[in-house]
Amino acid sequence: MIFHRFWVVLVLCGVSHSYAADWPRLGGPGGSGVSPETGLARSWPAAGPRVLWTLDVAEGFAGPAIRDGQVFLLDRMNDRQDVLRCLDLETGRELWRLAYDAPGTLPYNGSRNVPTVDDQFIFTVGPMGHFHGIDRRTHRIIWSSHLVNDFKDPQIDRAEPPQSRAEKLERAQLPRWGMTQAPLLYRDLVIVAPQTQKTGLVAYEKATGKIRWRSAYIGRNWYSHVSPYLTQLGGIEQVIMLAQPSDPEKSPDQAPPAIVSSIDPNTGNILWTNTTPGPLKLPIPQPLRIADDRLLITGGYGLGCVGFQVVRAASQWDTKVVFRSRMVATHIHSPILYQERVYATSFKEHGGTLTGLACMDLKGEPLWQTGPTQQFDFGALLIADGMAFVMHGKTGELHLFELSPGGGKLLAKSKVLNAENGMVWAPMALSQGRLVVRDQHQMRCLDVKPIER
Repeated sequence: MIFHRFWVVLVLCGVSHSYAADWPRLGGPGGSGVSPETGLARSWPAAGPRVLWTLDVAEGFAGPAIRDGQVFLLDRMNDRQDVLRCLDLETGRELWRLAYDAPGTLPYNGSRNVPTVDDQFIFTVGPMGHFHGIDRRTHRIIWSSHLVNDFKDPQIDRAEPPQSRAEKLERAQLPRWGMTQAPLLYRDLVIVAPQTQKTGLVAYEKATGKIRWRSAYIGRNWYSHVSPYLTQLGGIEQVIMLAQPSDPEKSPDQAPPAIVSSIDPNTGNILWTNTTPGPLKLPIPQPLRIADDRLLITGGYGLGCVGFQVVRAASQWDTKVVFRSRMVATHIHSPILYQERVYATSFKEHGGTLTGLACMDLKGEPLWQTGPTQQFDFGALLIADGMAFVMHGKTGELHLFELSPGGGKLLAKSKVLNAENGMVWAPMALSQGRLVVRDQHQMRCLDVKPIER
């Protein structure tokens, strides 16, 4: 059953068996956070995993995508350009690059997003809102859009300056920390989330950039940094999104609940909506399907974890909250479902009583934690071969845990990044026994296969 569920997710997202060892998008194969690779090392030398190569990168948080032995990184140069860099996985040698103008600065400045790569195209969303479809063969942009400018409404986004704060908030704008999302592939479409007053999600034809559909309003993008999440509930394919409807300046405890929306990926029609049972000012982690009729929503600032039951009867949808637990509180990185258990990095600062790497069952009941002794700040998490790879977001230490219902056994840890100013927050990527990690200034490729003797 577990094996069948995993491959259903891969098929939904257009990832074929021959590319199962790639990491072609945020969250890897199917966006699950789980790699199908096996035979990885269960211990490391005293000095840590062998470093295959190190590459200087500009400041930021953008993680890599890996496909067909190539690493794709959307870097950012001198607050003026986004630069897509293609590297050889084995050597780190730059194979080609493509740059476009994108001037501007942001709080927590620098790069943001993981590219999405299929056999023909690369799709990128830059932090300033530029959205591109790029031909893998020619390395050229074949079509472009802008997730703010292209979705302005003449009646709302008028040329004259806004006359009030309320009028300003109505207008299409860049989110507080820039566009932070990964494009989602569905059949011949690529789906992104402008989240303006009139437009929620938008689906483009991958090959041409022609807009196939636009969904209606699903909430605003001010503080919403969630990527569209494709899943199947009640036997129906749907894209789940989270967004805030409120004034972005409200404090976390005064913010209203976030809107949870389900959109038909074929038509853009909204199938159902609900709201979180408490404030969620900053939706960042993706939703997670944990059963055929269950969806898990997680978030910081006191929300914790919420289980929604989603049931379809005839043409009607019924959704309701079936559990809420504040014991596990995520913030940046998404939770992961693995062998009927949910794993997440949890924070005391965001209301979690379980901290560090936390494990819970599908009813939201806690099973174990690595905290309070082992904490990981905002570091990334991925799972492969029955093990969790967890980065410490301040120190650059990589931890390897063996996973079981009874606890997480620390197998190895090593400082793999310099982390001069902390903020080692970028997603990691695993392919062909190579784990690619980065801090604010360097990217490294680590050999996490067993040492050949």
